[in-house]
Amino acid sequence: MVTPSTAEDGASAARLPALAAFSLFLSTVEYMIPKPLPFIRLGLANAPLLLALRLPAASFFLLVSVKILGQAFISGTLFSYVFLLSLSGTAASAAAMYLLRRAVPEKYMSLAGISITGALVSNIIQVALACFFFLGPGALYIAPPFIAMGILSGTALGLFCQHFTAKSRWYNGAPAEARNPLQADATENAAGKHKKRPLLDTDKLPPAPLFAAGLLMSAITLFLRLPAARFVLFLVFLLAAFVTGKAGNIFLTFIFFAVIVISNALVPYGRVILKIGVFSLTEGALMQGIGKAATVEGLVMLSRVTVSPRLRLPGRAGALLAEAFMLLNRLLERKKTIHSKTFISDIDRVLNEIAPLPPPRVQAKRGAARY
Repeated sequence: MVTPSTAEDGASAARLPALAAFSLFLSTVEYMIPKPLPFIRLGLANAPLLLALRLPAASFFLLVSVKILGQAFISGTLFSYVFLLSLSGTAASAAAMYLLRRAVPEKYMSLAGISITGALVSNIIQVALACFFFLGPGALYIAPPFIAMGILSGTALGLFCQHFTAKSRWYNGAPAEARNPLQADATENAAGKHKKRPLLDTDKLPPAPLFAAGLLMSAITLFLRLPAARFVLFLVFLLAAFVTGKAGNIFLTFIFFAVIVISNALVPYGRVILKIGVFSLTEGALMQGIGKAATVEGLVMLSRVTVSPRLRLPGRAGALLAEAFMLLNRLLERKKTIHSKTFISDIDRVLNEIAPLPPPRVQAKRGAARY
């Protein structure tokens, strides 16, 4: 006999791969939005975490780990400080949201309130780490707008999730609505049709040796102390990313490079090489800024070249990540059918298409066997 609680656990387990894929889809969307700093995020990929707050702790934090790893694979930041910021911010935010949901009844705090709390925790952690690792005390200047943006995005995400949980047929276990027969299925496979081919396609290389090479080069980069040597490696990694078609927006790369240099230059030390009014540009601060900027951006480029979504990691998180990427490919094939004006109904339909929830008895067996 399947009890209601057992059936609910099965439904939670059945939702887990689709929620992971949804998080990776939103990570892909956010990755394409230009940002002056790579660790600044709107937090779109946190929406599935809000939808998963009712899951058991083991399933919820498994989803969190897959979201962190998958986001690093998509953005190409696994070997960089940006990954450390994402890991720390997401982990602290997820823990705060999960504990808050358990401590405060739903009638006293909405998903919007929980989302704002998570965004604030994440932003404070990330600003503190950015201050320590590469921006220096200058990071405090970006803290107010960064935190304000977190409050706005957290509010929007919370309201979206409240609306989604109320309207989603997939989330509530109802059958999918019939798809409009006039929609052309041919458009679903149009993505990437006219994509420019890179000079060197790393997707054709085995992912494990590529990952090992990236790990080795990241260790060498961090071992180097001379800013000039790190800058040379940055140029090498940038060239490799350009050749493989994974350099992204070069203009934004150099903007972020300049932001790090300027932020470090705000705290002068060493020989003064330029003085403008009360501001003094010193050799020590300039070289430190160049070294930190070259390290951060160089590791990002290295990660983009050497970390592939095809890489299979061990354990439950690795299995779930592999399944999430498989569902993500199916979701991306249908992205032409997802529109901003009908986003909730469209994403709900697509989730029902790529990962329909099985009957309660099957859900219970799957939940006991897998997650």
